[in-house]
Amino acid sequence: MLDHNTRGRQAVILSSVFSAFATFTVLLRLYTRLFIIRCPGVEDYFVSIAMICSIGLNICIGIREYSRYSQYAHSYSDTATAYIFVKAFYASLIVYYLSLGFTKVSILLQYRRVFSTKKFQIACHSVMGVVVIYALWTVLSSIFGCKPIQAFWTLKHPFTCLDQSTVWFFNGAMNILTDLSIIVLPMPVIRKLNLPPRQKQALIGIFAIGGFVCLVSILRLQSLVAISNSLDPTYDNPPAATWSSIETNIGIICSCLPCLRPLVTRYLPGIFSNTSSRSGQSGESREIHRGSRNTFSRRSGEASTNVSTVKSEDMFDMSQFDDRESIIRVVREVHVTVENRQTGAHVKEEV
Repeated sequence: MLDHNTRGRQAVILSSVFSAFATFTVLLRLYTRLFIIRCPGVEDYFVSIAMICSIGLNICIGIREYSRYSQYAHSYSDTATAYIFVKAFYASLIVYYLSLGFTKVSILLQYRRVFSTKKFQIACHSVMGVVVIYALWTVLSSIFGCKPIQAFWTLKHPFTCLDQSTVWFFNGAMNILTDLSIIVLPMPVIRKLNLPPRQKQALIGIFAIGGFVCLVSILRLQSLVAISNSLDPTYDNPPAATWSSIETNIGIICSCLPCLRPLVTRYLPGIFSNTSSRSGQSGESREIHRGSRNTFSRRSGEASTNVSTVKSEDMFDMSQFDDRESIIRVVREVHVTVENRQTGAHVKEEV
């Protein structure tokens, strides 16, 4: 059983813990999009598929480790054990790459929805094209890595297979490059944002977690080196399996965190309280006004009413990546001055 191997047990436990956190985050995201802002997008469906694939990866890890150590064996020579292990390993590669691909595309779709400038849209579509091609390659090379396909786990001659070590290292390197591209892509836009310090710190924190995903990808790549040089890949597999699960789940969590601001604002409004407020003593506003001023006058006998309106400049809050309706907050102030002129009296009221 797993109790007889610490490494296998740790792989299953850590994978389950991170998967639970990621699942909880996805559920919060779906609740926010469906019931709070009521504006679900394609990216929400993509991240849900990524979560299902990540759960599938964790199931494969459990099957692999259980099959490997259920016979208390430490040798690859047990044919029945190796058959189950390799078949589960084959399935885990497919769901792992699917989870990564759907997560990356989900983040890029979210970017595209938020940042509407033409230059950014072109850059976003370019990166998305690379990510889609990369994801298709990783999945197809995992499925059709051997000819015939079942030769991957049966090893019956005659068969031909791709060099797995070369494919793994190439895919790992491309994975890190695409992660870095996704992190760097919105930086020029975010750098120009005029946000309150608390919101800017929260935004930086989210991207710092994204950088942690790149670090996990590097650690996973290092663990693949150990497997490629191992005499017993089944015994040395748990570290790579653990990092693979952590990588997919952290990526999903990072894609969901920016979408949770409406949820946090509703139940913990103090966290994202707006620092731009009107001073009660001076009556001055910290918001920028622009010059649309209209005056309406209506006279009736001795009375007249003057109404003036001032339209404030649109305020852009880019600290959340939800939808344009949530991002663009249009603030309008209406100043109404009412003058009542009567014989022998002058009353001025301002609302």
